[in-house]
Amino acid sequence: MAINNNGLTTVARVKTFLGITVASSDAILESLINQVSSFVEHYCDRTFVETTYTDEYYDGTGADKLFLLNFPISTTGTFTLQGRAGTQNIDSFDEINGEKYFIDYTTGILETTGWGFSERPRKYRVTYTAGYAFKNDAAPLVTLESVNIGDLEFAVWKLVANAFYQRKETTNVTSESIGDYSVSFRKSTQLDQELKDILNRFKRPHKN
Repeated sequence: MAINNNGLTTVARVKTFLGITVASSDAILESLINQVSSFVEHYCDRTFVETTYTDEYYDGTGADKLFLLNFPISTTGTFTLQGRAGTQNIDSFDEINGEKYFIDYTTGILETTGWGFSERPRKYRVTYTAGYAFKNDAAPLVTLESVNIGDLEFAVWKLVANAFYQRKETTNVTSESIGDYSVSFRKSTQLDQELKDILNRFKRPHKN
């Protein structure tokens, strides 16, 4: 077992938070970190680790804004917006001149300059890099705190702590399977207002 690429913290940092100094719980903490990280992504409806998305398709809605699935957009990554050239060949796309739209790099919103995204399924496709450039799965470590989202890591610590200390109490763990220790953490977010407030701040605010 190891921390997954999308892992939002490390065993060492969780152990510091919990005040644990021995290695006997490392395996379960690794598993919980991976489970919690996936839960947080699902809860917030977004991917946090910096990733390049190639030819991500979007429907045109007729509006002047297009909401990307992931953000913030990296200013160092490749970014292209293409529109389907015709109605017959669905694989034929033309690149749209960057002067015809604005990019909000923080929110991942594209806004046109006086025109609308034509109302047609899979009319547009985007290649871009988005997310935060952290790395918890290998050295050199780059923490969420160092990319200015340390409060999200704090929420992960709390979720891991809740599951770790209450993992044998069925009143606090809604599901458990022996082997991969699959746990539902939603009850923790319902009971802990501080935790819920943090995660809600990171939720994707818009739907396409």
